[in-house]
Amino acid sequence: MKRVDYDAHLYRTYQEGRALSEDTARLWMKAVGKYLPRRSGLVILDLGCGTGRFSGLLAEHCHARVIGVDPSSKMLSIARENAGDAAISYLEGCAESIPVGDEECDAAFLSMVVHHVDDFTRCCRELHRVLRPLGRAIVRSAFRDRLSSVRGFEFWPTARALEERRLPSISEVVDAFVASGFSKIAQEVVTQQIDASLRDHCERMKKKAISVFELISDEEFQAGLAAMEKAVQRESRPSPIMDEIDLLVFEKTATAA
Repeated sequence: MKRVDYDAHLYRTYQEGRALSEDTARLWMKAVGKYLPRRSGLVILDLGCGTGRFSGLLAEHCHARVIGVDPSSKMLSIARENAGDAAISYLEGCAESIPVGDEECDAAFLSMVVHHVDDFTRCCRELHRVLRPLGRAIVRSAFRDRLSSVRGFEFWPTARALEERRLPSISEVVDAFVASGFSKIAQEVVTQQIDASLRDHCERMKKKAISVFELISDEEFQAGLAAMEKAVQRESRPSPIMDEIDLLVFEKTATAA
């Protein structure tokens, strides 16, 4: 399947199109924070950090030093421009060869990353290398198992079919971590509000900041957008757009498997 090139178009719209409300940001920091190691001076790897939308939150809410790593130079340039915390540093690199020293991190955070990694087993081995003993890998992701909760797919069925092909299942991700020397310690579903109404959600979709839209034609995207706009006109009583996101937590064992 075609690789999504964030340096081509997505870097321009990603930050605005994938912005989190303050309430949703707090929701995620509460969910993530309870799984972080209980020690001061935490070092957290934000793998696949993109424009840094979670890097700043992790630094602020978890009182941590954050190392953001991403293969997109243009996404990182935006992250660096917006980094107001001296405790955040950004490095260009890929998940299969993380530019971080052995046992340098207490935790790793991967948000919507796993489907972009070419060799996920190698990524897990790299995470085992960079994490300290009993370090945690926290995966926030959509999976093939739960696509029915994504509202937009009713307007873009081709996008859903593509996601069913490129997204891993939860069991595939768990198996890769366990085979690389981790144990699964938690799994939960976090329900987040994306937008206050379908109208707001439609405005967000117009920014085309979801990577799967790069894999469908402009004609298909515009047709789905037109269908969504018609649905907006029919919505007499606006209701919030919700989404269910899985959170998987793994702990590094003493030695790699």
